[in-house]
Amino acid sequence: MTSPYTRRGKPVSINAVDSDYHRHRLDVDARFAYIYVAGTLMMVATAGSMVILILSVTALQGVYGWYPQFVAQQWFMYDQVFTAFSFLGLVSGALATILIMSKRSYRGAVASATVCTLSGTSIFVVSLVQPLAVLWQSVLYYLLPLFIAPLTGTLLTYLQREETEKSHVPPKKAEMQHK
Repeated sequence: MTSPYTRRGKPVSINAVDSDYHRHRLDVDARFAYIYVAGTLMMVATAGSMVILILSVTALQGVYGWYPQFVAQQWFMYDQVFTAFSFLGLVSGALATILIMSKRSYRGAVASATVCTLSGTSIFVVSLVQPLAVLWQSVLYYLLPLFIAPLTGTLLTYLQREETEKSHVPPKKAEMQHK
């Protein structure tokens, strides 16, 4: 007699076993792809936040050397806000990336990815209201890498969690379904 994990004496792939057990779920490869795409998107958001943090700290250090004092005071506030939100995006994006890739805490990953997304949204809004704002630059430099990337990563992580919870059948229900 053959083992339940072999067919005709040949080993069965993990996808076949998993799809037999969880018929309504995505296959294993698709789940891993979602996790790695979400992690990669969070890495993009983290790198974008790091670039904005470096640029905004540099701007804070040189703002009085570049502009007259009355103009510098106007820009100083925006550079401070950019620095604060980009630091928040850097920390929360790095934490989300670590949690997503290690598959440790989905709630923690979704929470930190959401904070990263909100900080990216804040940077985008500030880029629109600052003096001399240019829409296409705000979209290209802030909206895409600091909002769209972490939002997509957050949604992929959240949907992965939802699918995991939906596919989990309590043992008593599984026994009753077997009878």
